[in-house]
Amino acid sequence: MLPTSSQLCRWRGVADSNGPVCPFSGDASGSGEKHWHQVMGSKAWAQPGRPEPRFHRCGRFSCSNLGPSVCHTRTVSGGPQHIALVCWGFPPFRGSGAFRPLAIANALAASGAEVSVVTANREVFLTHYGADVSLEALVDPRVEILRIPFFPDRSWPLVNDWSAAEAAAGRAGNTNNDPAHLIFPELVYSDWLPRVSRELVALNARKPISLVLGTGAPYIDLEAASQLYLEQGIPLVLDDRDCSIFDVYSGKQSSLQAKREVFFRDWIENCSEMWFVNPPIADRVREIFPQSADKVHVVENGWDRSAVDPARVATQPSERIKAAYVGLVATKFPLEDVIEAWHRVAESDDAVEPLRFIGALGFEVNSPRWQKAAGIIAAAPHSEWRGHVPRADLPEEYADLDVLVFVKEGGQFVTGGKPYEYAATGLPIVALVDEESDALRVLGNYPRLYQASPDDPVAAADALRAAIEDRRSDDGAKLYVAQEFGAQLSRAAKLDEAVGRVLEIAKS
Repeated sequence: MLPTSSQLCRWRGVADSNGPVCPFSGDASGSGEKHWHQVMGSKAWAQPGRPEPRFHRCGRFSCSNLGPSVCHTRTVSGGPQHIALVCWGFPPFRGSGAFRPLAIANALAASGAEVSVVTANREVFLTHYGADVSLEALVDPRVEILRIPFFPDRSWPLVNDWSAAEAAAGRAGNTNNDPAHLIFPELVYSDWLPRVSRELVALNARKPISLVLGTGAPYIDLEAASQLYLEQGIPLVLDDRDCSIFDVYSGKQSSLQAKREVFFRDWIENCSEMWFVNPPIADRVREIFPQSADKVHVVENGWDRSAVDPARVATQPSERIKAAYVGLVATKFPLEDVIEAWHRVAESDDAVEPLRFIGALGFEVNSPRWQKAAGIIAAAPHSEWRGHVPRADLPEEYADLDVLVFVKEGGQFVTGGKPYEYAATGLPIVALVDEESDALRVLGNYPRLYQASPDDPVAAADALRAAIEDRRSDDGAKLYVAQEFGAQLSRAAKLDEAVGRVLEIAKS
């Protein structure tokens, strides 16, 4: 379905005698300075006395006032469907947000589609957000990867990319984190939108796109995909994962998320489907947008064979029990409480190894928060940080463990990716989560689950002891039964149906 004339573009330019200004064209028409405002009701910035422009279409090839007609007719050949996947975080990005788009791209390619991934440049991950180059070997060779330059903020370390003025000011004047100057209501990522929008239009001209799929966070991915629908009338599927319009940890909406809801209303109206990672988030969105409830789908995460090999997990316990937390130590991670719980266990049990923390200590490598977390772990007598482990080496790490510690902040809207991965191992799992955590929906029937509140080190220590005794009594049968449970939580099992729907929408 093509967009109507009232949907052609959510942005208006400020016209002068030479025509409208296009915010995505890279330069202004005539001598007028670029100003934009969001059509859906937000404040307009314009020079006094300038006439109000008509809606216009913005693209690499044209930017002109239009009536109800559409500039670029969508024509797709009878060959394989061409799916454009917009995702800022893609290998070699090592964050957990890269695994879902990687799996989507590979599943689409395996189904016979031509896949073009539009993502950020490698350098931003290698130097700033953390990279795992072993992930690049997991990308299906049939997938085309288009890398669009992304410049985060004043901490961007490649000084050669700074302007002279930024270098002189220590880049303090950067506006990516200034809500008053965002072209899309999302900190850090906003400035990426024009470059991605232009690339998508060019890609469609070079190789007509059958469907565009945006997956985020960051949510700029969803807006860029939506812009292509508005620009070219290309079918749209959006993977909003943890939901862009409210905080899944608090259930509340920030001022920035409230501004983003203006865009979200457009997204859910225009897309063919919108995906979320768990039922509670999907139900909340259906309540807010009942008219679009049929478009809302739950596409859960799952475990990947690149991360876990159940066959390699030992049927018998180690002589000294090895326990670990595998994953990101995020901002609200109760690090000191977890360390205290394990300290209680280790002080009364000589046959346990130090608790291992395997993974990154924050979103930005060697940030002050990262260094603080590293110091806390180093100072603890019964804990150690193993650092980030490349994805290719993760199966070996899991195979060497006896007990897995799952910690995730948040309640009913928060699941996390590790419950699926942990369950695949068949090992005892200690879930230090709130009783309302959606992770317990996933793990609730897992036969080797031990749950306690992360805020209660005594109860957490008791849960850890129970899991240790479970592992020490392992005879292989318990491991097998638990792995049978975990097998049904694979990402492939969760994704197959969704990929099938995407291909059907693309054919239509």
